[in-house]
Amino acid sequence: MLDKMPVNIGIFAKDLCGPSFDVRDSVQKALQYGLKGSFIGTALNASPTLDQWELEDIRQVAQESGITLGLGIGMLNPYRPERSSEALKVGNGDLAKGVCKLTEAALLLGQSDVMLVVGKEEDRFDRSVGWSDQLEEVSSFLKRLEPDLRSLGSRVLIKTHEEITSWEVRRLLEVLEPDLFGVAFDPVNLIVRMEDPIAAANRLAGRIGQVMVDDGRLLWSGQGYARLLCPVGKGCIDWPALISKISESDPDAWYWGEIHRAELETPFRTEGWFEMHPDNGIAELATWISMGEPLSESRQPLVGDVEERIREVTSFLTRQVV
Repeated sequence: MLDKMPVNIGIFAKDLCGPSFDVRDSVQKALQYGLKGSFIGTALNASPTLDQWELEDIRQVAQESGITLGLGIGMLNPYRPERSSEALKVGNGDLAKGVCKLTEAALLLGQSDVMLVVGKEEDRFDRSVGWSDQLEEVSSFLKRLEPDLRSLGSRVLIKTHEEITSWEVRRLLEVLEPDLFGVAFDPVNLIVRMEDPIAAANRLAGRIGQVMVDDGRLLWSGQGYARLLCPVGKGCIDWPALISKISESDPDAWYWGEIHRAELETPFRTEGWFEMHPDNGIAELATWISMGEPLSESRQPLVGDVEERIREVTSFLTRQVV
């Protein structure tokens, strides 16, 4: 049981303010909800030209309000360059240069940690390029960034997104400098990869810089489980236990409310599914299966009630749990 919530709490601006938002407005709205941070995505949402003076002005607005800005650098899969359009744009076609520019711009906004997403679930099952080959290219690319990150004083947090397992993130981290790379821990995605969030937190302990707060239920779909997104506390993720666990190993981690919307399923009855998830052990798989529920007669939208989820995640992050 939690005595209190972590201090570093915020929410994704796109969820609180809508997909098109003004960063200054997102700061004020986060403040109204009693939060300490607003995750704005890439620095281009603060200044489309990455103008130094504009970025520093927004940083000052945020700091004066007591709000920390959360920043990302987008997706990074060398086999899918079209997904890195923002980095390619600011780097004039040079992906590494663009990533560094976005990272430097995040520093001007007061943020040394930037979140990175590798790709999408479809990449994992792409028959044209093996998933292990894709991860190897990601690893090589990130390795080449290390001198620049060290020079900037920044850290890249690899997100446990819908396509990647905690084991795979850990293996990436094992070949990267620990002071330059960490984890953005997103348990509502890990349940789609058949993982127990508590076990995953243990695997990544000591490297978690961010935690994405949301919840979901696992409903039987005939071919496996479907992820039904739901308000925090109404799903299968034991948030008090998870926060207690992470607080022990990573007490300075930021907790960001994020309202996921992808309708994802885990059709483990499909031929070849387990071969694509070779790290899954029997004990953890049994824990994961025990989280599932029968599917209701009429299929529900798997994103759940978005407005209720926003209300509950902000309430959860700002209350003291006894």
